[in-house]
Amino acid sequence: MNPKARTPFAAAALMVAIAIPLFAHMHVEKTAPAIDSTVTMIPKMVQVWFNQAPDMKVSKMTLTGPSGPVELEAPKAMGNSLGAVIKGTLVDGTYTVEWQSAGDDGHLQKAEFKFTLKRSM
Repeated sequence: MNPKARTPFAAAALMVAIAIPLFAHMHVEKTAPAIDSTVTMIPKMVQVWFNQAPDMKVSKMTLTGPSGPVELEAPKAMGNSLGAVIKGTLVDGTYTVEWQSAGDDGHLQKAEFKFTLKRSM
């Protein structure tokens, strides 16, 4: 085969080799409460759904609100999600859920999402 004819094939193979690891990482599909949502009822738990099962050996979750850290039960895997029951008291305000986990490729990932609690008066 002509060396110039191989160039497009080599370029395509390189693009696929680079793209496969990018798709192997775990991605967030949804959260509860939803990202940047305002809820009117106190949630019983916080939860993150992924495109693959979280690795519980490295998984963590925290919840922080206007009064500081909120107590959570230890996070649990539920299928492709990571969730923790809220044990502490929530007051109206903005909350930040921080999570850490890894997927099939073992790559440790950390992120956060926010929601606001505003109960009707």
